[in-house]
Amino acid sequence: MGWSRQRAGTVMAISRVGSASAQATTITIPTHQSGDLILICAGRNNTTAPTIPSGWIVMSNSGASGVSSSIGWKLAKSSSETSGTWSNASVLHCAVYRGSTGILTISSAIAAALTASTSVSYPSQTNGLVYRSGVDDNWYIGNGFQLNSTNSLETAPSGMTNINVESSAGVWKSVLHDTNASQLSNWAGASTTVATSATYITRVLQLFEFDGPAFGGGGFRPVNIRGGADQ
Repeated sequence: MGWSRQRAGTVMAISRVGSASAQATTITIPTHQSGDLILICAGRNNTTAPTIPSGWIVMSNSGASGVSSSIGWKLAKSSSETSGTWSNASVLHCAVYRGSTGILTISSAIAAALTASTSVSYPSQTNGLVYRSGVDDNWYIGNGFQLNSTNSLETAPSGMTNINVESSAGVWKSVLHDTNASQLSNWAGASTTVATSATYITRVLQLFEFDGPAFGGGGFRPVNIRGGADQ
């Protein structure tokens, strides 16, 4: 009898199991376990981005016009992971995600915006991983940093929910959002309106749970114990 990694009737399901933020270069990672995906987003009111410590997969590490962000993630190997030091960070956001029965990852594609406006854009993400409806699960995560502490940056764009917010009086505000639910297609992009035009930097990531090597345009076909593709 053939065997497939995808059990009949099983649908992947992501959950956010913890989050934290701090105006510091280190952060205590919320309660987690082996296999959880840990995401850290660092913001800085300087063009030179915070340094991502070793052991993290680098997603973003850039800036301009007085703002920058660095984003990294890793899969927990234990229940005692540490952040390491994100040198020069003004703020850190951390979120812990857990899959149901599959493997979590973040697409190497990233959507980015950097400008000054009263419309803060979380741009479309269309170059991520292949989503198989009814099998896999995928969420989108938005991180924003703006050089204005009074703007309502914590108001998430339509389709996302605010996770946490930090601000430095008279200087900057930083936020982390996610869709908090499965997305049946790519992120179409959305904006939120703030009162005062100020320079901002935003990033949109695709969080993905799959039950096998579901990368690339064609996804994958399950393999049985005989080495052939299941029919």
